[in-house]
Amino acid sequence: MAHKEKNKETLISWKEIASYLGCKVRTCQRWEKEGGLPVHRYLESSKSRVFAYKHELDDWMKSKAQSRPKNTGKYAAVLILAVALTFIYFAFIRSPSLSQPHDFRIEGSELIILDKNKHELGRFDSGLKNLQNEEFYRNHFQVKSQSKTHRDLELPLIMIRDIDPDHQKEVLFSPITVIQKKTGQLFCLSDKGEVKWMFNTKQEIVFGQKSYTVDFIRGFTLTDILGDESPEVMVIAEAGFMFPTQVIILDHKGKPLKEYWNSGRINDFSFCDVDKDGQKEILLAGRNNEYDKGCLIVLESDFQTGGSPQTGYYKSPELKQGIEKYYILFPTTKVGSENFVRDPLARIHIMDEETIIAESYSGIYFEFDLDFKLKEIRFSDLYENLHSEAYQEGWVREEFSPKVMAELKSELMPKVLYYNRNNWTHISSMVKK
Repeated sequence: MAHKEKNKETLISWKEIASYLGCKVRTCQRWEKEGGLPVHRYLESSKSRVFAYKHELDDWMKSKAQSRPKNTGKYAAVLILAVALTFIYFAFIRSPSLSQPHDFRIEGSELIILDKNKHELGRFDSGLKNLQNEEFYRNHFQVKSQSKTHRDLELPLIMIRDIDPDHQKEVLFSPITVIQKKTGQLFCLSDKGEVKWMFNTKQEIVFGQKSYTVDFIRGFTLTDILGDESPEVMVIAEAGFMFPTQVIILDHKGKPLKEYWNSGRINDFSFCDVDKDGQKEILLAGRNNEYDKGCLIVLESDFQTGGSPQTGYYKSPELKQGIEKYYILFPTTKVGSENFVRDPLARIHIMDEETIIAESYSGIYFEFDLDFKLKEIRFSDLYENLHSEAYQEGWVREEFSPKVMAELKSELMPKVLYYNRNNWTHISSMVKK
């Protein structure tokens, strides 16, 4: 009788053990290996037949059930910690990148700052009821672009960049009204639309005997001009529809550092290390009103405040003269002068950091090496078309041809003039040596 009772209490295979515990054989084997399930073997070998006593299995299951609340508490603590870490990550680490300004929208007088997902981060009210619309600012966003209606470049009036060392992007914004009346103000805004600083270009300056007020921002850009690993803001500002143009350099806090004045419009800017000293020079293209010619201005990064080489009505008694590295004047053709007033330079092209091309409004390309020696003059399709139109209307005597092109080159090349601090010469010369 005792032997029979003992047999009833004994399970003699994995199958019987699993059936008794109500689980699979593999689960029982895992419990033995990881949880100490009381399973015995006939021989001391892992491959021997197994047997187990029901009362031992019952005791093991009870102990497992009693330890479960402790494990549950442990898992709950881990879960709470994970939730807390997740909150800290999104609240203090991830949130700045999520809230970075990326895009914008214009609504009435307001600039709305958006993140990558087009979610609103903040608003800035310009106070201008007739603020230009969003399409206009899209054409003046981040980088300069070709105008759809004329030869002018659309210089940036809104830019989203990190301009200080806080790794958080700011918004640079210059408001302009529908009637193209610019306020002369440049705002630096946080992602919430709060004003971090504001620069006002309104400044009076005398040229000749007349006073002019600069209150018209044509555009700006952001680059490390001083080589101090901190970007500066370069602003191009004008005196309404009159000739003085101001180029002013601001630090990342909006403080003016230096300025340059040109007696004529500036249409384009670029940067190139022309002397290979590791520091890029500032290149400005436009026109000079006194000489009725296009002009190319090259400034060193450490240039001193001053003005272009002028005389009489076009000279400012308030400014020093001759602080450029190069100041070059460009001739034009009859075709160019008939189509564009003074045929100024429209843009600057930097080719492989080795060749600089100054392009006139009429489509003449003046190609220089890094010493600004004139290498070649080329004529674009635009110029050929203008020449053909001029021939049909009787302005010129011959159609455009290789012969005409060669004659134009020989006529124009000696008329490219360099200012050498004393006078103008066709020999490649620096102003500041």
